[in-house]
Amino acid sequence: MTNEARVFRSAWLALLVLIVISGGSLAAGDLFDDDFTDCPVKTRLRDGQISGLMVVRDADDADEVNVSWTGTNPDTWGLGPNAYRASLVAILDDGARHNQDFALGTRKATFDGIRTGIQVTVEMAIVVDTVNGSYVVSDILRTSIHQSLTEPSFGSGWHQLIDEVGGNRHDTRDLDPDTPGHQYDTEKISGGMMYYIGYNENFANYRKGTAEYTHKPLTSRLRIGLAHSANETDGARDDVEFDAYIIRIVDSDGDVVTEGDDVPTIKTNYGLGRNSLNDAGTQTLNKLFVHNLNFNRYPLFTDRGTVIISRDGNQLAYSTDFAFDANVHQDTGIVLSNVRVVDGFKVTQAMHRLPMTVLGRTDNSRVSPPSVSIIKVDTTGDGQTGYRDAGQVFANPPDEHRDFPIDTLSSDETYRITAWAVNEDDEVISPVATLVVRPQDKTVTLADSDSARFTDYLNPPENTLAVTEGTLIVTDFTVSK
Repeated sequence: MTNEARVFRSAWLALLVLIVISGGSLAAGDLFDDDFTDCPVKTRLRDGQISGLMVVRDADDADEVNVSWTGTNPDTWGLGPNAYRASLVAILDDGARHNQDFALGTRKATFDGIRTGIQVTVEMAIVVDTVNGSYVVSDILRTSIHQSLTEPSFGSGWHQLIDEVGGNRHDTRDLDPDTPGHQYDTEKISGGMMYYIGYNENFANYRKGTAEYTHKPLTSRLRIGLAHSANETDGARDDVEFDAYIIRIVDSDGDVVTEGDDVPTIKTNYGLGRNSLNDAGTQTLNKLFVHNLNFNRYPLFTDRGTVIISRDGNQLAYSTDFAFDANVHQDTGIVLSNVRVVDGFKVTQAMHRLPMTVLGRTDNSRVSPPSVSIIKVDTTGDGQTGYRDAGQVFANPPDEHRDFPIDTLSSDETYRITAWAVNEDDEVISPVATLVVRPQDKTVTLADSDSARFTDYLNPPENTLAVTEGTLIVTDFTVSK
């Protein structure tokens, strides 16, 4: 027997040490066909050594692809003398092949310089190297992502209804008189952000302590919402069979929160406006309205998104050619945001801030306290009438959301919330969006006084008595960007 034959026979016998099952072929792993072959004696490890292959785009570097997987202890794989020459092999195909080899205990890797905007396929298997070639000795994991979708958003900008003629009329201009119902005319407000994180359907920053009041859903919940990218269409999501966003919540120690362990969202539907006679046929969805700014009917905004009021307290006339006059107007500095946003060294104060002593309330506030209850979801107008008042401020509801138990987030703990899109086969089809948030709870005691009673859009004073007993838990959310 020649020396070459002895080497081949030794390698062949070593492979026989593997646990034998039916061999099969590489048909399930097209990327392995060119450089690797099946074990010549049709041996394979049993299923389960590696599993859960996940591929996601990096949230910060678009041309990076992060690959992760789970695995059991390699010492239990039955590799025998092949263990020292075995490795995990991952092949990524973005139109070109990218190969990486890893130690058996590795559980994640990054591929750099990957093309964007196309389908990326990744395969992984356990490979044993011999002098006669590299042999696949396990089943081949395979998954794909398609980057036609961009990452979702945890929030959206604010908008304002525009007056029909720039005067003091109630209704906004109808953008399409030929379409049944009223088509709102709106404009974006610079500065501020409506973040889809808070309690119950309107993402408020308050929830029950001991106080009893009406809320939606009937069981108080933490709600996290996500909006589709403005660059996407319904057709684009249909093309890649979009199914849901997956939400993962990780605490400051890097541990995944039990309730937020890769949970899917559901489609959000806030229904249609209550003006059935005026809005019939428009299919206009409800918005998240701010309806107690306490700045009369037509609040104006600076380029920072802060609210303008008149210094003499008179109503501001809304007009599209408004010019700020320091002798007539006052910039409140109150930015439309439902969290405090830390952007570098700049801290932007939110409307949801709570006074240090009592719940603030003013005589012209239809929903109080204004520092706590600022948005509604199931009406149009100002919270008391059905009018589409010019100057009304709103944010669009999220497209998807997920409800969590009320105690999912602990006070004074920092959480990293990530989300990505998956299709009907649970394949990742978008980059990862990230929100870092720190909630801080405080307890507010209600009382029968103008400064400490509670009403909101579901508990308005014209329909029910204000809540004057018990406590509310108010949460300041800080987002780090």
